[in-house]
Amino acid sequence: MIGRIALYYNTIKYLRPVQIAGQLIKPFVMNSKVSITKTPKNIQLHLAMIIPSLDLNTEYLSRFDVDGLMRNEITLLNESHIVDLSTWQVEASPLWSFNLHYFEYAIALAARFSQTADRKYFDKFKELLESWIAANPTGIGEGWHPYTISMRIPNILICFDLFGKAFENDFEFREKVISNMYIQYRVLMKRKELWQLGNHYFENLKTILLGSLIFDETRVFTRHFRPFLREVKEEILDDGVHFELSPMYHKIILEDVIRMTFWLRQTGKTQYIKLLPVIQKMVNALASIEKNMGRTPLFNDSSDGVAKNSEALLLTTNELFSITPNYSKSFPTSGYFKLYDEDIALLFDAGPIGPDFMPGHGHCDCLSFEVSVAGKPLLVNSGTFQYQGEKRNYFRSTKAHNTVMIGNHEQSEYWGEHRVARRISEVEGKLDGQTAGGSYKNYLGEKHCRLITLKDGVLNCS
Repeated sequence: MIGRIALYYNTIKYLRPVQIAGQLIKPFVMNSKVSITKTPKNIQLHLAMIIPSLDLNTEYLSRFDVDGLMRNEITLLNESHIVDLSTWQVEASPLWSFNLHYFEYAIALAARFSQTADRKYFDKFKELLESWIAANPTGIGEGWHPYTISMRIPNILICFDLFGKAFENDFEFREKVISNMYIQYRVLMKRKELWQLGNHYFENLKTILLGSLIFDETRVFTRHFRPFLREVKEEILDDGVHFELSPMYHKIILEDVIRMTFWLRQTGKTQYIKLLPVIQKMVNALASIEKNMGRTPLFNDSSDGVAKNSEALLLTTNELFSITPNYSKSFPTSGYFKLYDEDIALLFDAGPIGPDFMPGHGHCDCLSFEVSVAGKPLLVNSGTFQYQGEKRNYFRSTKAHNTVMIGNHEQSEYWGEHRVARRISEVEGKLDGQTAGGSYKNYLGEKHCRLITLKDGVLNCS
């Protein structure tokens, strides 16, 4: 009992007051009802949503099995389930069920329609969306969680864009889904995840701003753009890396900033100019960190097949904004450092577990490294396999990474699924020529120092 209390204390003491207050009011917020009598008349569906280099990227679309979708078999996170459209309930992991409500797979249906003009793909999309509306009453269940709303609305709008006249001319369906989307947007405004912050709150703000543009609600835009910009400035570190220190989430947030800039520029809002330097910093970090690695480096909660790939993101920033990367080997704020030796690339991590107030995506990976040869991974970390389940703790553990344990002690005191109590401290890192080094103290105060040299095809660790 005392140990459990200590875990809670050493977790809660790092939280911000807004998170603690948010946890207290969360049950009331999540159960609050939103009464909408009518949808605004000024709906701006002419706003272009499709970014072909992202949304029609062949590698991206290949994640989704369109033939399976036609049979209501949905494949997400390398796992397939038949969905009963009368209930939208599936016996699957919580993460899979969450992703089900994103409707990202519907983009593959819409893309197939745009390629073939075959009406059956629109009809399946219509069946999926109408059945979702019927099976998910307003405000109830995972489908109305603020994060799933935040992810779903942009995906559905991309589909509308791809279906074009087929959607526009189906007046009854169009009215039904737009009215439902307006309710989702208003529910999201009430349920902003202030108890969570980080990428969840960022996604909430992004989608609220999009809703304000679509539904032409200037007051909502004005009220939410300032906190969005404030969040951007906090979450993107001085060296351009997203502050949760996950290469995967870095790419997800970069895509969000790209899309927001794209939307704002279309609507003539000059605020988009403030986001261009952010995109440049994030592009610099993305291109440099992934250079010659061959895939997403598996630090913290990272994996492939979730975010768009770096090639698509870099192509998009160049095409839309003429932004190309400036390469660097050192990212001292986040603690990432690169070493190269001919066709060998090494990425070294000497950074903290994450932001003090939300290290939920952090792993015990300090002073770990990954090595790729000719763009093919050779020495890797374990990344993330699941967010819930018995394997979650292993993938966050020190031994799941290319670093060492001191006396069989973990670096940080992780617990639950996304919680950390006592954590590493006095973290330092540096790059000196062909040597990367760093040090930290684990949560018990034991110090670990490491130097890694890559030269003449030889890797030395000490």
